[in-house]
Amino acid sequence: MLNESQVQFQDAIDPDSDRPIPIIGILYQDRLFKQLKSFPKDKLESAQQLTRQLSLDPKVLCLMLEESDKYTVWCQDAKLKSYDASQVEPIDNAIDKIDLKELVRQMRDIGGVKIKDRRYRLTVYPRCMLGSEMTTWLVRKFFLAEADAVKLGQRLIDEKLMHHVTDAHPFEDGFFFYRFYWDE
Repeated sequence: MLNESQVQFQDAIDPDSDRPIPIIGILYQDRLFKQLKSFPKDKLESAQQLTRQLSLDPKVLCLMLEESDKYTVWCQDAKLKSYDASQVEPIDNAIDKIDLKELVRQMRDIGGVKIKDRRYRLTVYPRCMLGSEMTTWLVRKFFLAEADAVKLGQRLIDEKLMHHVTDAHPFEDGFFFYRFYWDE
């Protein structure tokens, strides 16, 4: 078992992922490890058991780390690379490269944004979605910051793929109704 002073925390990326997102790794003896599981302080035996079980495979190199508030199990991952900001595309460019028609298809499909008739005051607005629900979906789907999800929502409006139901608002993360032009 190692403690925090024996390892170096290191930003890392997995180049095989769909969109490389920086993760926290640890560097130990010139090898990068990613976190597999964490355990509360009262579950030391469980952490040790997992580490022992994984260590039975000679191809797997695992470490157990004692941190101030928990135990964590880390495994070496040869695919991980040290994070270098020049390796990751700026988020604005990533948003600009998203295929909007494919995005709309995914949003309207099963597992997409909840599209339904909604009531505000005495008016029913058919087949629309909430700006807040769309923002949450974009954040989860593309690992975006909320501000970037709002920019992407505004891009859908600018490209005439959706609009505010009364055309009174730009895209906002809130209780605002938006509709795809396909649903008119």
